[in-house]
Amino acid sequence: MKRLTLITIALLMVPVFALASATTEGDPAFYVDFGEDTHDLIAGETFCWTVGPCNFGFVSGACTATDTFCMWATSTAGWTITADPPLEECQIVEPGYLWWNDICITVPCEVSICDYDTLTIYMGYCDDLGVCDHTVADCEDPNIYSGNPYYSTDQVILHIVESPPALYILQDTLYFVEQGQTAAYIPFSICNGDPCAAPTVYDYTISSKGLVGGGFPQAGSTDPVTGGECLDVYAVVDAGGAAICDYDTLTIIAWDQATGIAYDTCVQVIHVIEPVPVPLFTTPVVTVLVLAMILSAAVFMRKRAASRA
Repeated sequence: MKRLTLITIALLMVPVFALASATTEGDPAFYVDFGEDTHDLIAGETFCWTVGPCNFGFVSGACTATDTFCMWATSTAGWTITADPPLEECQIVEPGYLWWNDICITVPCEVSICDYDTLTIYMGYCDDLGVCDHTVADCEDPNIYSGNPYYSTDQVILHIVESPPALYILQDTLYFVEQGQTAAYIPFSICNGDPCAAPTVYDYTISSKGLVGGGFPQAGSTDPVTGGECLDVYAVVDAGGAAICDYDTLTIIAWDQATGIAYDTCVQVIHVIEPVPVPLFTTPVVTVLVLAMILSAAVFMRKRAASRA
């Protein structure tokens, strides 16, 4: 008899958790989705989209109230997915309102060129215990707003393409230097193109035609550049004696310090321009001066009134 009683109590406790299923007061759909059907990525890259899960209760024919929603995602290839706010976190959303969610995926370094993945995002309901419920069907899908359909799921197909070179340099095509500058810093970005590569130190030299200033060639080394990132280096140009409209050409050459194998070069044109005058009386300055004059006048008038009394 005691055993039967224990079994009965256990069976009565099981439905307590099952009863905490989500209900459908509002209507979920993505007001802002991926915005593209396919996207190219490289090995080791992390890429993010900003999506907008929304309560479409304001156009729904059945589920028109405030509700608690969540968002989750899947990757067919099992790549790492992160989000901010975190996936499956419950959000209370009124009809016509949304929240912004950054959804990111990281490609493993082990992938090969032309590999594919499918990233899918879902919007659904939370139950009374604040747990994201993947089983409750959308109230209406799609929701029609301004003649356009909005769905509670979206997906993007990810395609792996060749990584950039192990070393490449970025620079402006034309850089302006104000006349009279004795130390104008001209930037070049030296980049470690492969996100899966180890931090790398690059040596570089920068030369000019000698038409603006002197002090060339200039040489240096970068700090270790993390894979997939860039560091800026600078050529220093003395334009103190240059004339307006003078031109010069700077050439940078960079290479992998350890092996010398990775190598890149690029050219940057600099143009000497007339110095831009710095306005003395800007709008904020004039405003402060006027207020100061008004306050000074008020103080002066009070003093005169006091002396007359």
